[in-house]
Amino acid sequence: MALARSERPAPGIARILLDDPAKRNALSAALRQALSVEIEAALADPAVRAIVLTGANGAFCAGGDLSSMGTMTAEVARARMKASHRMLRMLAAAEKPIVAAIEGPAMGGGAGLALFADAIVMGEGAMIGFPYFKVGLVPDYGLFHTLPRRVGAGHAARLFNTAAVVKSAEALAIGLVDRVVPDGEVQAAALAQAGLLANLPAAAWAMTKQQMAQMPTSLEAALEMEALAQTVAFGSADHAEGRSAFFEKRKPVFRADDGAER
Repeated sequence: MALARSERPAPGIARILLDDPAKRNALSAALRQALSVEIEAALADPAVRAIVLTGANGAFCAGGDLSSMGTMTAEVARARMKASHRMLRMLAAAEKPIVAAIEGPAMGGGAGLALFADAIVMGEGAMIGFPYFKVGLVPDYGLFHTLPRRVGAGHAARLFNTAAVVKSAEALAIGLVDRVVPDGEVQAAALAQAGLLANLPAAAWAMTKQQMAQMPTSLEAALEMEALAQTVAFGSADHAEGRSAFFEKRKPVFRADDGAER
């Protein structure tokens, strides 16, 4: 059985599911490999405009597979981390919007995985946890980078230091997630959010994501980056369509440069 799979629940949307119910979608080597394959395929598919990342069977991801950690040498452990990092870099560099749909637990590496999404939808009964210190480990899956960007350094330190398990109300209040919905509505809400993002001008969105990833930076660096990006945007088909729609008082329909609808 494939431990990660992809489906097409709506036009232009790929939903990638972690699917190892026996381990609540814990990040075993086999699951990580299967997940990497699905992510790479979705990013390369021109028909896919946005991605929903979620877990099957009511659980997002239980985190690292502890049963595989006790006998690793330093060399094996480093290779394991580097393999995970290749997948995380794909998510960070993705030029298509990614929405995480969290049902049930998103623990440790599962939380890290979700925080690479551009938007996070969480069920009311779901939980996001950072239990690393309870098992003598340091945070991983990019959390030193993504968590402070989401909630600020103070909240990030508190969540790490207390090995916190964050419920939905607090997650929304501190900016850890973007939206909380009833548990039965998570997938529908995530698909709706992915649809909204998919309809944005793709090139402009991708350049904005790339620039935001460099923040904070100096004013001069920000101005230079925007000058480079806006020069490209000024000549794009999306800008021509947006300008026409503005003057014609209609909603823009953004399309790729080859004429295919985004």
